[in-house]
Amino acid sequence: MVYRIGELAKLTNLSEHTLRFYEKEGLLVPKRNDSNIRIYSEDDRSWAEFIVHMKGTGMSLEDLKRYKDLRESENDNYEELVAILVHHKANVEAKIAEYQHNLDLVNKKIDMYKQHLEGKVEMDLYEKFVENRNAQK
Repeated sequence: MVYRIGELAKLTNLSEHTLRFYEKEGLLVPKRNDSNIRIYSEDDRSWAEFIVHMKGTGMSLEDLKRYKDLRESENDNYEELVAILVHHKANVEAKIAEYQHNLDLVNKKIDMYKQHLEGKVEMDLYEKFVENRNAQK
């Protein structure tokens, strides 16, 4: 199956502009027909979906380009591919830890407001925040 840019955009939930940008960056390399219209293959579609997946995990375009270049190289680059993914995994884990910390704070704030509504706490969230911050100084 082959796709024009608009069809691929719909299938991947990417804009045509984004697909052109990925082409400019060397991430996607569609063929062109006799009228110079981009023609994307099923492999291009799979690769575009992979890009979406990896971007969703926070992988940078730079790392995606490096990953693509290593995959397409004729050399055995598995150690470098693994290194990219291990580094990316560490970034994802750090982000998860940051989100978990923020989620814990939001849950504490919710609990504090619930206690305030139930009359168990006299200070509101901001007053408690300032008190705790001043106590840490």
